[in-house]
Amino acid sequence: MANGGIIGPVNTVNAAVTEVIHTKTSSGSITTQPGTTSVQTLVVAGGGGSGAPQGSGGGGAGGFRCVASVSVCGGSPYPITVGAGGSGSSCGGSPGIAGTGGNSIFVGATTITSSGGGGSGRGGDGAPGGPGGSGGGGGGRNERAGGNGVACQGNDGGNASTPPGPTDSDTGGGGGGASAAGANGSPSGPGGNGGAGSPSTITGSDVTYSGGGGGGSQVGSGGSAGAGGGGAGNSADGSANTGGGAGGVSTSPSSGRNGGSGIVVVKEPGSAKNAPGVWSMNTVFDLVKGGEWGGFNPAFISATGGTISESGNFRIHTFTASGPFNVTAAIGKPSADSLADWTVVSGGGAGGTNIGAGGGAGGYRESPGTSSGSYTVSPIAGGLAVTLTSQDYTITVGAGGTATSHPASPNQGGSGSASSGLGISSAGGGGGGGGSPNAGIAGGSGGGGGNGAANGGAGNTPPTSPAQGFAGNGVGGCGIGGGGGGGGSTAAGSAAPASGGNPGANPKPGGGGGAGSISGINGTPTARAGGGGGAGRGPAGSNNGGAGGNGGGGSGAYNPTPPDEAIAGTVNTGGGGGGGYQTGVSPAPIVNGAAGGSGVVIIRYKYQ
Repeated sequence: MANGGIIGPVNTVNAAVTEVIHTKTSSGSITTQPGTTSVQTLVVAGGGGSGAPQGSGGGGAGGFRCVASVSVCGGSPYPITVGAGGSGSSCGGSPGIAGTGGNSIFVGATTITSSGGGGSGRGGDGAPGGPGGSGGGGGGRNERAGGNGVACQGNDGGNASTPPGPTDSDTGGGGGGASAAGANGSPSGPGGNGGAGSPSTITGSDVTYSGGGGGGSQVGSGGSAGAGGGGAGNSADGSANTGGGAGGVSTSPSSGRNGGSGIVVVKEPGSAKNAPGVWSMNTVFDLVKGGEWGGFNPAFISATGGTISESGNFRIHTFTASGPFNVTAAIGKPSADSLADWTVVSGGGAGGTNIGAGGGAGGYRESPGTSSGSYTVSPIAGGLAVTLTSQDYTITVGAGGTATSHPASPNQGGSGSASSGLGISSAGGGGGGGGSPNAGIAGGSGGGGGNGAANGGAGNTPPTSPAQGFAGNGVGGCGIGGGGGGGGSTAAGSAAPASGGNPGANPKPGGGGGAGSISGINGTPTARAGGGGGAGRGPAGSNNGGAGGNGGGGSGAYNPTPPDEAIAGTVNTGGGGGGGYQTGVSPAPIVNGAAGGSGVVIIRYKYQ
């Protein structure tokens, strides 16, 4: 037996484990981090469909299970099944119960299974609701019973309308939800309300899942949708990836509605780096001198926030909505691995109304991309990567601009909102000009000019270097024609040619939106910040709306593919909205411009 000196165990530095949230909206698998030994899981099954014909019940919600701890092995793959929503049944089908939702499953050391929601009973002479995670509502008349829910996953569906009541008072019960049963249908309408779902914060946001569908009614309003993705009665599908039950139908459609698909979320808890035991004075001195005392200065960044993905040795945080970016561990000495690349895209402008121009794309700014893997960047990449420190950064994602509804004034589309993060900001895209006023609005990229306007709004406003966007364009010649194209992040919008006289006899196309930027910061080359196309001018069927710019720009009214109304900018691209058409033509088109697409903020750094 030895004694003397400093006595203690051999020191081992245990690496930090980063909190990782895996969100699966389709079947597949996940692989845990090497140091993970347990995970938290949310398993939501697909919601039940609804029956047909009139007065069918609401579909039952998919089973809801949230398990605080499931044992796993680090660095191992685990299969996941995400249940599909149940299909609506056809009119007159046998046995009259709509499709049950698919089960969702996570297979760890323990298998966690949530049962699909029960399909509802058909309307008319009625059928009972089917059993499931939550039961489907009974359909039709004659007090058809709701289906049974599974204990600890959901609740029973409501019953169909009860006598006395007229023979045509077919009213379905609401589908059961994760936290409440569906309500019974009323003899004189409305349909029974869907049962409420249950909330979860496993993703970092408070989201409610597994709401029951509202019952349909032949004689009154449909039942309200259960909170958590249930479809409203009379009639709506359950929301995708919520496990919501379908809404029942009202009169006599050929088929019922579909339930919402499920979702599986697996959260790997984080832990700080630690080094238990007793350290010698010489070791302490050497580590302090080298800036690495105890190995607690991490070799790589660790952070949470947004939707997290990986590309090789690099971690990517994608923010599609505003929220915090929490750097929980930063490198304690100067290092190239402390740098983060970024892309900041603002909300696109809306298209103008009544011979409207396309909205300008949201301002687009990105770093050179050389600090985190040298991925593909756009020609306008510039600025510097940001050194991350341990703190909470605020990320703001700008909303797309809102279009006005004719005959409201002004006819200009609304400008998008700014996005910001890590000290970088970009400006919202300018709204497109309309019937009055016709001028495009300046912004990150400028909105196009409407009928009678020679020019669009200026881009790169306020100015940045490199420029965050380009100008919109107006109408050439005498200025009478369609709408000009909104500016994009790498090119100006195109001008709309003048009609040269009666636009009915000499129709003219709208101007195309300016092209956006392509970046591979998220691991896949993706185009963003395209300008919106202007409305064409001429009779219905001219198919001459300006095309949206590559990168989420929406096309102008009378676009080549029906429907002929203006198309909104794509969400989370900052694309500009398309311009709306004119009044007074036959057949009457939808004259309103379309909304701009919301922005996005993406952060990328080395994590291993």
